[in-house]
Amino acid sequence: MNIQYSSLIRTFNSEATLPETLHSLGGQTIPPSEYIVVDSGSKDSTIDLLPKSAILHIFSGHDFNFSTALNQGLKHISTDYVLIISSHTLLQEPSAIEYALALLTSNESIGAAYFCEPSSGELRHTLINKTNFDGYNGLWNTCSLIKMELLKKRNFRPDVFSAEDQEWANWLFTVENKTVARIEGARMKSYTRNRNVKSRKAQLYKRLNEYTSIAYFIKRELLGFRNLSHIAYEIIKPIPPPWSGKEERLFNFLLFCRLVSCYVAKPKHKSKYF
Repeated sequence: MNIQYSSLIRTFNSEATLPETLHSLGGQTIPPSEYIVVDSGSKDSTIDLLPKSAILHIFSGHDFNFSTALNQGLKHISTDYVLIISSHTLLQEPSAIEYALALLTSNESIGAAYFCEPSSGELRHTLINKTNFDGYNGLWNTCSLIKMELLKKRNFRPDVFSAEDQEWANWLFTVENKTVARIEGARMKSYTRNRNVKSRKAQLYKRLNEYTSIAYFIKRELLGFRNLSHIAYEIIKPIPPPWSGKEERLFNFLLFCRLVSCYVAKPKHKSKYF
């Protein structure tokens, strides 16, 4: 299969994981023909680890934004396909990209493909469309292969501060009437950058951003009375000893406040690279 694609990688102090990401891409049966890297101000040796031929773009903007970072990198893509992959993700199955490219080139109705768990077993896929899209399974920019003609037609919306991949997939389903291939068996591995208390707080913030963004921009029924009532119950329901549900109670309380505020004003939370 003689098909070229570019790899678009977002980086920020990624020296601990980037080498494995690059190694896994280089070990694919069809490796990337070019590397585009959007760096958000790394202070470690991330830049020194990039392939010599890589195109480095320094993120431009006062505040980091996932959509903006990706859109800035997409301007440098010269191939028909782009693999958007995080700098802490690797594909351990060598034929994973070849499998995804075969799907995209053989079926005009498939606009993108992404890799996910479970990672074991043979490569296999499920098609996601507007009928089985639940707001979370449409796309995953941790590792997604997308047709550039569609991204040129409509890129990622900067006002969608989180879950920009799901919002774009929703456009793909509803406007373009296309599908996305959800691929399992690629032995994908995504590293957690930190595992301390600070990271748990960051993950709480990340969950709140994703849920709020999906509720406001994609699944408006999540702003409805029925869902808000369910979240309210999760806040006040009794927690038996040893009180292990306190963090989840806090999440639901903050989520409830965010969703209610969506009735007053459009949410404008800030993205953060995790």
